[in-house]
Amino acid sequence: MSLEAVHLWVGQHPHLAGLAVFAIVLAESLAVVGLLLPGTLLIFTFGTLVGGGSMDFVSTYAWALSGALLGDGISFWLGWIHRQRIRATWPFSRFPAVLERGIGFFWRYGGYSVLFGRFFGAVRGIVPLVAGMAGMPPGRFVGVSLLAAALWVPVFLAPGVLFGASLELASGTTAKLVGLATGLFALLWFVVWLTAKFYAFVQPRTLGLILALFRLAGRHRLLGRVTLPLLDPAQRDYGGLALIAGLILMGSLALGRLFSGPPMPASLDAWRTPRADYVFTVLESLGQVEAVLIVFGAVALWLGYRRYFIAFAHWLIAVAFALTIAWISENAFDRSPFDAVLLRACTVFGFLAVLSAPAFRMIGGRVVYASTAALAAALGFARIYLDRSEISTVLLALMVGLCWLVPLGIACRRHCETGASSRGVVWLATGCMILVLGIEGGRHGPVGFAHDLPIRRLAAAEWWVRGWKELPAYRLQPLGRPHQPLPIQWAAPLATVRADLEKSGWQAAAPLSLASALKWLNPLARPEEWPVLGRFNQDKEDVLRMLRPEGSGRWLALRLWPSRYVLDEDGTPLWIGRIDPLETITRFGFMGYFREAKGSDRADALALLAPERMPEISFAVVARDPGHRTLLIRAR
Repeated sequence: MSLEAVHLWVGQHPHLAGLAVFAIVLAESLAVVGLLLPGTLLIFTFGTLVGGGSMDFVSTYAWALSGALLGDGISFWLGWIHRQRIRATWPFSRFPAVLERGIGFFWRYGGYSVLFGRFFGAVRGIVPLVAGMAGMPPGRFVGVSLLAAALWVPVFLAPGVLFGASLELASGTTAKLVGLATGLFALLWFVVWLTAKFYAFVQPRTLGLILALFRLAGRHRLLGRVTLPLLDPAQRDYGGLALIAGLILMGSLALGRLFSGPPMPASLDAWRTPRADYVFTVLESLGQVEAVLIVFGAVALWLGYRRYFIAFAHWLIAVAFALTIAWISENAFDRSPFDAVLLRACTVFGFLAVLSAPAFRMIGGRVVYASTAALAAALGFARIYLDRSEISTVLLALMVGLCWLVPLGIACRRHCETGASSRGVVWLATGCMILVLGIEGGRHGPVGFAHDLPIRRLAAAEWWVRGWKELPAYRLQPLGRPHQPLPIQWAAPLATVRADLEKSGWQAAAPLSLASALKWLNPLARPEEWPVLGRFNQDKEDVLRMLRPEGSGRWLALRLWPSRYVLDEDGTPLWIGRIDPLETITRFGFMGYFREAKGSDRADALALLAPERMPEISFAVVARDPGHRTLLIRAR
């Protein structure tokens, strides 16, 4: 069934679609059944239909919320009625680890486990069952379950909604915003999941690791001079931290020198919009020196007022290291080896997470660390998006920050005053962050970031002589840096261009569709029947795609994109393009397709267009540089 048919059926039977959502979420919320059902995938599918406009969000939300509440209620009722008999009942009698996982989760987080468990598929249906077994008051359970379901439904519908919207929206600002939001959401989801998994692995082993370091330090005097002050609360750890900071500083600068080089071939320039520019510019202000000093000053005053002087000293060491290494990175290299803004933010907010995590035992340290990791990931994404940094420099900044936070966090936990681990630190730092974001947001506005080029006009004579230099020289992919030359500039209506090329032996390439895609699998299909995939320049797909056979399995593909320029006299559009040599590939005796041949960047557009077959067209070859010639084409 095609996507269009699904949309049509759902539009004609909205109540049946709602009942399907209700049934799937109900089954997803039931003990045991939810572990066997691919509910997340099915919910994503319905989210796609919501994003595509086939299903109403409010009604879908209501159906899903009802299913979640009923599923939780049934699981809770079963646990309440059967209590201890649950353990002897299949499948828990056969797989006791499933039930024990939910029991451990419930006893760790108490009533909050019903809220948190809703977001973890492994215990989603088990926790309500355990809550009933433990005798949790029904009224309290219903209240927490209602809150959990109300928050969970939109979170799990969101990826599908964004994906569905991206399929339906035309390419442009909205589509780019949807794509960015989807990518950022996926990144944050992965970071939170990875942080939670890492915390779950490390936290139970922390005591054993500290004891192992004690034994190792006792056997190695040199190593002991560094590690023992960090581990032993009876010793001052400042000297050891200073030594570790120096080693990290030298190691990071050496790595920066070693891996410094040209930018990686990845960029989000093609996805930039004024609104996203505004949001990410405001977000990156959290790593600026001024923001760091505001947060540092507020927390330092709080620690000093409470007389937590050891915590104050560690806070000062953490911030001083971040500011120092960031300043050296920005001033000692032509290209900073790591992102200084991200390093400052990662160190400052990472240390605050270490300091305050013990105060949030009710929800668990993993929530604090996962939130901090998500903030660092969002800031790194913003830096890459704004082209302030590279993927390599962001990763190196995160690595340096983590290498510093681990020994600093161990030292802080072993030496800092117990009362310093307070929720007040988090609320104070959060208030400072909101203040910084508010000030930065007030200084800018989306209008100030407008960078979409309007349609510009060029006189024909000016374009032919020197105006061609204003048109883009390289193709910018949706995810990548400019690297493929655009050696063709053609002034003519698109229909005229197509007609002139057909006179010269070119033919329109088959567009991609379900019917044409089957030609790839048809051994009797001719190469000219195979679809040719489109290529993007920024957010625009090629508007003209023509093919010409060259013999021996070689073909030429000519592509044209809009340039945002027109000729001043009559509004004739200017197109930019390139010619790519293709070769036919056959696999498994039946599957055939085109593959871009090597050396396509060196194709000579003038020779390949065969101008002798188009006498009514004028050609001129100009040179941007010795290795990059541009072909200008217009009607005589």
